[in-house]
Amino acid sequence: MSFKKLSIMMLSAVSLAAFLGGCGSSSKEGTVSLTGDSVASVGDTACVQCHSAVVEPLTGESIITQYQNSSPHKDVNGGNGCEACHGGGAQHNGVGPIAYPNPDANRCASCHDGITAQATNSNTAFVTSNHVDGTPSHTSGVCVRCHTHEGAVLSNKSGFTGDSTVISGGTFIAPAYTGAYTGFKCETCHDHGGGLRNILAKDTLGRDVAWNPSKASGNKNNQFNLCTSCHTMYNYNGATLLANGAATVNSVLTGTVGYHATSWYRTVATTHYDSPSTAGTIEGYNLRMNGSNPCFDCHGHEAKTGTRYGNTTTPSIYTDWSQSGHAGKLLALKYAAATANPNTTALPNAQVNAVLAAGSTTTDGAWAHYDWDATTTVTAGVATSNRGACQKCHTSTGIQNMLNNPDTYDNTGAGNDFSHLSGWKKATATASTVPSPQNELLYCWGCHSNAGKGTLRNTTKAVLDFTYQGQPIAITNAGKSTACVVCHGGRGNVESPRSSRFQGHHAPTAGFMYNEKTHMGYEYAGKDYTNATTHFQHDTIGANEAGPCASCHMGSKSHSFAAVTEDSLGAITAITNQALCNTCHTVGGAYEMTITKLEEEKIGFGQASTILNNYVSNLAGYVNYLNLAIGSGNYSDTVAVPDNAYGAYQNGKISGDEPSAYVHNRIYAKRLIFDSIDWMDNGVPNGSITLSATMLTTYPEAAAWLKADATTGIAARP
Repeated sequence: MSFKKLSIMMLSAVSLAAFLGGCGSSSKEGTVSLTGDSVASVGDTACVQCHSAVVEPLTGESIITQYQNSSPHKDVNGGNGCEACHGGGAQHNGVGPIAYPNPDANRCASCHDGITAQATNSNTAFVTSNHVDGTPSHTSGVCVRCHTHEGAVLSNKSGFTGDSTVISGGTFIAPAYTGAYTGFKCETCHDHGGGLRNILAKDTLGRDVAWNPSKASGNKNNQFNLCTSCHTMYNYNGATLLANGAATVNSVLTGTVGYHATSWYRTVATTHYDSPSTAGTIEGYNLRMNGSNPCFDCHGHEAKTGTRYGNTTTPSIYTDWSQSGHAGKLLALKYAAATANPNTTALPNAQVNAVLAAGSTTTDGAWAHYDWDATTTVTAGVATSNRGACQKCHTSTGIQNMLNNPDTYDNTGAGNDFSHLSGWKKATATASTVPSPQNELLYCWGCHSNAGKGTLRNTTKAVLDFTYQGQPIAITNAGKSTACVVCHGGRGNVESPRSSRFQGHHAPTAGFMYNEKTHMGYEYAGKDYTNATTHFQHDTIGANEAGPCASCHMGSKSHSFAAVTEDSLGAITAITNQALCNTCHTVGGAYEMTITKLEEEKIGFGQASTILNNYVSNLAGYVNYLNLAIGSGNYSDTVAVPDNAYGAYQNGKISGDEPSAYVHNRIYAKRLIFDSIDWMDNGVPNGSITLSATMLTTYPEAAAWLKADATTGIAARP
């Protein structure tokens, strides 16, 4: 669906006044009360016959021509057309009453409610946005081009659109206007009839051309083109990314977007791109600029983010998300770069890239570690570099498609289209293909079909891509947490082939929570790993509603997804949704959950995992029954390393890949660690372990966590 269909805003009040004044008494219409939907329609032909000569005063363009060129309502049967906004015209006839002579955004919302037609994200969102300024603060010079209604409309019409070379370099002349300047209105962006305004730019020879940085076929004036006419990112034909800051001319940065040469960190190009020249590193938030809603994928009409440098005290869903792991924690890097380079007028490439550059080993490893958009690359008949199986969790495109069709999603990635990424080529069976050097983060549209309304793509079933005893694994009671479970459910379990990494992969939180279905850890034969319902109910929190993940990590709807806050040393200082914990962990009761208790559990789990890994590594004082250090060089040797020893090697990796297992499923995690130590100390699973005096002294929190006797060091299986 095009943006035109998505967001039909109110018709121009100026042009509508002329519209009505040219065809009869407006006073008649003002005194008659009608319900527009109850009056018969007459069709567009009758409207056009009377109103074709009416023009929009600001541009001099015919309102009928605007309507016919751009309105998504034209030539549509079933009561649409002009009367979709104005109401039935059977009583109008040029002079009579009509229900909506000046339809506003509330009229649009009567259809665009998310049910009858796609939602407009509400009129309220627009009128409270930064776009609305009744008395603009910039009413002279080139600033009017983007800070006033009149300047924006006339500039877009005259080709005064582009980077600092166009706007401040003196090459082209701004359109003349002598009237009063006003703030942005719905009609700043929308023609009569609700379609988007046409935007012109100048090519290198100064000729008028379509402003088409999205490279949309037919120079379609889509959402990306409209928004970037002010929030400049690429040049007029999409050939040049206007953020390199390579040189200055007359103290003006020629590569800087828009006119903000001295406020580079405020411009969209410093955050919304991933430079193709720096493969493997995320620089920003890639846009689906060839899609229907590249800007509305995340931003509605309110367009507020609170992420502008200096707005850190104004938290929003955007600041939460952009500092989370799902966004590679990139906003913090942007702020740091802005602090280091305030108001610079000479910003070389390295500094621009440093705004959001995060190496694959730091904050954005999940998104930049590989070229995730690569499927099978065939070179000389040999298939290599296949990341298709990773795409469902490491790309928004893959997540979107998996959530939309969990039963039919192709885990090879063959159905995922990344054509919005620079240079991406779809793999074929006979030709060598090169993946795009750009990658995606987990964007709003990955989990949400309508981000503005918070509508999730899937709340019924998460299908994991591994099995147990030959049967598929589907989690069906997670509700709004379903999207979380899809990626945090893990990628392997006790039955998976041997691996030097943890079978469950990274961050398999839900895999531990739903352990009775996933069997995430290495489970020793004959041992009981079922959950005791009297001690474990985390998998039932918010069942079929918010689900456990959203209930705990988004108690206040925060998209930081942080269940706790920590100090600079990593110590827990607060529990985000303490009230939820208290519903079961009664305050003052035996199982009360406090910050102190949670920190003890965290340290105890970590120390117990260290004891296990000491046995796996066959360290002095922790000699295992094989007298063999197990590691990446011998884990696959089934003779030297029997299955149960390999299992201990696997379970020793839990704390690294699921460091919060002590919260998500405390008893299950404790049993896995205990049984692994029990096996490695003497090769006999006798249900008892003995911590030496040195262990008791060195790892006291582990002793408490395992409930070892303070004198003998003996602990029984939990």
